[in-house]
Amino acid sequence: PACNASAPALRAAYDKYRHDGFVVLSVSIQESNSAVENFIALYGLEYPFLMDVDGSTSTSYNVLSTPTTYFIDPDGVITNILPGVVTEQWVDANMASIEG
Repeated sequence: PACNASAPALRAAYDKYRHDGFVVLSVSIQESNSAVENFIALYGLEYPFLMDVDGSTSTSYNVLSTPTTYFIDPDGVITNILPGVVTEQWVDANMASIEG
């Protein structure tokens, strides 16, 4: 699945930018706790995972496919939305756009 393909890039971006205030919040949609725990362990992820147990949050944000990644600037404004696989280059470009 595409979430598996995105995990290494998100982990690398988190490791690269977390000291600059970069935060990754992963929202698992209608997944069991054990499935999420296994995913976290498989990729060695250290950022927080939130559970959208009933899918209502993803519906509120019009998530039509997974993964869908939202880049939110320091002011809380969604500046980019990526349905599909995240790459380190996508994160780098978004970070460059807010760092000026």
